[in-house]
Amino acid sequence: MIRSLNTAENAMQMQQLRIDALANNLANVNSTGFRGVLTRVSEQGSPETTANINEGEQAQGVDGALPRPTGRDAANWQPVRPLELYHATDTRGGPVSATGRDTDVAILGRGFFSLQTEAGERYTRGGSFTINNQNELTTPDGTKVLGTGGPIVLNGESFSVEADGRVLVDGAQVAQFKIVDFGDPGRLEHLGSNMMKAPDDMEAQAVPVEEIALAQGHIEGSNVNAIDTLVAMIAAQRAFEVQSKVINTEDEMLSKSVNNLPRVTA
Repeated sequence: MIRSLNTAENAMQMQQLRIDALANNLANVNSTGFRGVLTRVSEQGSPETTANINEGEQAQGVDGALPRPTGRDAANWQPVRPLELYHATDTRGGPVSATGRDTDVAILGRGFFSLQTEAGERYTRGGSFTINNQNELTTPDGTKVLGTGGPIVLNGESFSVEADGRVLVDGAQVAQFKIVDFGDPGRLEHLGSNMMKAPDDMEAQAVPVEEIALAQGHIEGSNVNAIDTLVAMIAAQRAFEVQSKVINTEDEMLSKSVNNLPRVTA
């Protein structure tokens, strides 16, 4: 009975985390270039490691499994592996629309814009840029957009962005957008402000110039599907409620067992 309570509690925690991730996706359905977070709930550990727990490991359990019981309950015992929530960044592209603003740039193919922050390089697909007082190209919150030679500076009367990422000011090239990609972009971590961070064991790789495809005067929208996300949130909420009912039922049964069953006296 206690095992059932622990299992239900763990399942509720996972569903709550899943609901939080889905709610964040839904909140960013209109964010430029936002990449949704995919979630999946699965068991920790492998069937082999949890199925081969021996008697010497019964005190602490293995792979997070509950300890092996003794006595008459031992014959029917099966290891319970706790649930774990896996996150992955959805790498599918979002819809591209025209804005007519010179500082809006969309990536039509693979890759990410590189940004300069105090914590190091960060990455985004959001190409709704602006120009600060130093004529530097920045994100709406002031983060500098990087070219291959550093922050992109636009000193001149007019500028344009070529499809291959070259930045021209008054007809002369002054910069080249630093477009990078990753071996497994699904592992990128969201940081807020539409920025993402690569894990320590994954390095950014420059996208070859011939493979870069940019469109000035356009922006890429969020790749989150509002209807699918809402349906997934409802399913996760229902799963949460089911596990909550399991806990209530087990709690009532435990209470009756403690208070109503006859006690053996010496």
